[in-house]
Amino acid sequence: MSHTDRSEDWTPVVLGGPPHEFPGRLLAIEGSDGSGKSYFVSWLMAAMSDDIPCTHVLMPGEHMRAYDLWRAWSDQSLGFDRSLIDDAGLKLMAVGDRLVRQRAIIEPALRQGHLVICERYALTPLVFNSDEIFSEPLQRLYRPDLGLIFDAPSDLLFDRVLARADSPVHPQTRHDKDVEVRRFRELAEKNLYSVVDTSAPNDFEGVRPLLREMLRPRAGGLS
Repeated sequence: MSHTDRSEDWTPVVLGGPPHEFPGRLLAIEGSDGSGKSYFVSWLMAAMSDDIPCTHVLMPGEHMRAYDLWRAWSDQSLGFDRSLIDDAGLKLMAVGDRLVRQRAIIEPALRQGHLVICERYALTPLVFNSDEIFSEPLQRLYRPDLGLIFDAPSDLLFDRVLARADSPVHPQTRHDKDVEVRRFRELAEKNLYSVVDTSAPNDFEGVRPLLREMLRPRAGGLS
């Protein structure tokens, strides 16, 4: 997602979703592009013991990411006429996709005792628009057992994304990225997410105690 609403009316939303009542654990991972979320997911799934199965859920889902207008929204090189793209409509679709995946994927996995790792869970849509039409449906998402925000200086994140060999041509500026990063930090504070500094290569030692506490009632855990 690349269109950051710069409106001064943006306010950090506090999500009061219900706690889930399943035996599994729900981990939410948020942060700007380039902050190391995908690397952390790979590390965590390799570090987990065999006692706790893991389910990784990327939001929005693959079918949404494959949608032509969604791809064109975040990649100018595809050559779509951007005047034909309704930003609000696509954002609503992305919010709805999260609710659909909660019922279809997250709930069954939690019921089976999985650690469900949700990448770009509930806070990411709010960074780009906090209007009630978007925030109200997100209140239906379960409150995570642990929420993490991956964070680094905005210029560093911007350069990391530009350096990717397969990076799409984002219609985003350094100022947009700065606004985006600051909003993630405000949302983390309001929603009690822990902030993980990924400015330098990270062994996630600081995250391990949080993960162990989240998993403490369960057998096994981090290997």
